[in-house]
Amino acid sequence: MIDFKEINRFAVPLILTSIGQMIIGQLALHFAVNNSSVALSGISVIQNLLFAFGGLLGAFSLSFNIKGSKAYSNRQYSKFNDLLKSNLIINLIIGTSVAFFVIFYGETILSRLYGFRGGLLALATNYLVIMSPYIILTLLNFSLTNLLRVQKETRPIMWIGLGSSLLDVLLNYILVPLLGIRGSAIATIVSLCFITCSYLFMVYPMIWKSLFVKSTTKLELVRFGIPLAGQEVLESVLFIIVFDAFMARLGLEMLAIYAVVSQLLSIVRVSSFMYSTTLSVYLPEAEKTGDVKEFLQTIFKNSYTASMLLACPVVLLSNILSHFLSDEITTNIVPITLYTFLVMGVSPIYESAKMLLQSFGNEKFVLHISILINLASVMILTILQLLKAQTYLSLYFVYGLNLFVLSLIFLRHASSEKII
Repeated sequence: MIDFKEINRFAVPLILTSIGQMIIGQLALHFAVNNSSVALSGISVIQNLLFAFGGLLGAFSLSFNIKGSKAYSNRQYSKFNDLLKSNLIINLIIGTSVAFFVIFYGETILSRLYGFRGGLLALATNYLVIMSPYIILTLLNFSLTNLLRVQKETRPIMWIGLGSSLLDVLLNYILVPLLGIRGSAIATIVSLCFITCSYLFMVYPMIWKSLFVKSTTKLELVRFGIPLAGQEVLESVLFIIVFDAFMARLGLEMLAIYAVVSQLLSIVRVSSFMYSTTLSVYLPEAEKTGDVKEFLQTIFKNSYTASMLLACPVVLLSNILSHFLSDEITTNIVPITLYTFLVMGVSPIYESAKMLLQSFGNEKFVLHISILINLASVMILTILQLLKAQTYLSLYFVYGLNLFVLSLIFLRHASSEKII
């Protein structure tokens, strides 16, 4: 059985990296918005949009992570190198295509989907165009960090991540007074380039070996990645693009509050994502020893413990952060933050249960069930919007209910398939 201490040694540096980047990122965001609710709203919506696309297209990197971890664990190094080269080619093609799409159609998306007008539209469009390389750099970083993860080396990820975040803050401090929101976008891209170059320096021997191997697994990665991408489409469309679009129509003040609370929620959900990543790396070992159920229980326990340790101080400090980002937010957001965390409390189970099924080749089942539940959720949100009964509370209640139902179905399927 895999020792829980070994699991924590792998996951904790990843959690600390993400949290450190987010906290430092709030400082960078403080400089970027320059105490403006308009800038805060525009930047937050675009960041969520890019995160959505990054998660969607990162599904093919997740495909490499799952298959690459198995190949590396089973010492199939030729297969691993083939998967690596194929994944890098796919990332370059996708990232370049998205960059051109954002440059030529970014303004249309912001005006028609989010209803941005006037100064907010011009501000957001400039920011989005400069951020166009974001996807290709993010995809490359996904793949490069996977090379460190399969070797169970996560501390370098922590130091590189923290270093890039500090660089982001410094550049925001220097560039925003000179260039405004464009300076913030430049700072983000330069920081991502720093991450990419740092990872390349550490893993270039593995990449160099893969260059001399014929790429024959592109189709395999795409086929495996399509259901994963479909899953991300559903989650992104419902809970990022559609969710943000409905939230944006609640007014500028509520959108600014949402921008703050969503940042806080991202911090608390870090442990859910990092432990699900840990599951994908260590699952081949647990499968060999027949300890999958015990391993999953350890993942759940550790993820919830970390989430609770993060949630308590974040809720108590939520007002301080909101005022730090914008003095124009005068509402007491502690109750709103607490409510959001409670309805989203099933996140650790959802993320790990989903990863478990995907790792065991049940990615199509996950996709099909997610289609049904997500469409039902979209329908509920749309009806509430048409009835003019939509509120912040209703939006997040449907979000949490969606994850709860999916978690139950995933765990029952895993049990019926004798995975656990």
